[in-house]
Amino acid sequence: MGLSSHEEIELLIRLTLKDSEAFSRLYNVYVKKIYAYALGILKSPDLAEDVTQDTFVKLWEHAATIQTDRSLQAFLFTIARNLSLNVIKRASRETWISDELFAHAVYQSEDGLQYTERKQTGEFISLAVNQLPPKRKAIYELCREDGYSYKQAAEKLGIKDSTVNSQMVKALKAIKDFMVRNGALLFILFLVV
Repeated sequence: MGLSSHEEIELLIRLTLKDSEAFSRLYNVYVKKIYAYALGILKSPDLAEDVTQDTFVKLWEHAATIQTDRSLQAFLFTIARNLSLNVIKRASRETWISDELFAHAVYQSEDGLQYTERKQTGEFISLAVNQLPPKRKAIYELCREDGYSYKQAAEKLGIKDSTVNSQMVKALKAIKDFMVRNGALLFILFLVV
């Protein structure tokens, strides 16, 4: 469903005139590429979807000033990259964003680049885990690394299920805060772009 350079230039010229049909055609050609690019940066499908939609909103808003002799794909990737960077910057201030990034940063199927990324992210997590108080670290390692359920971890350690739960909440928050403080979330971005 790609476009020849001639077709793309024609659509871009029409887009500068706010032609909604031209916009729809360009959207259909590029939306999957922009989503994949944003997902590669952010890992979160929800955040990538938001960035993708915002990228095309900006394309429409700036339609009149589009340079028809430039690559639209490069232009869209630049917008998506900047929007993704803004999301990651906001992560240090808005907990739900950093929770979303953290949730998707490590646990996914991967290619070589994602493996390298996960390994680097894993190193940050290891540093953060090593700074946890001993009891909290033991609980985290049993549940996250050894695959114990909270109930099994509680039985093994001779403590209440609720204690495991509260310690895990505190451990995950401490790890996330460590990654935000040390720029690990930004580091994930710069590995990709």
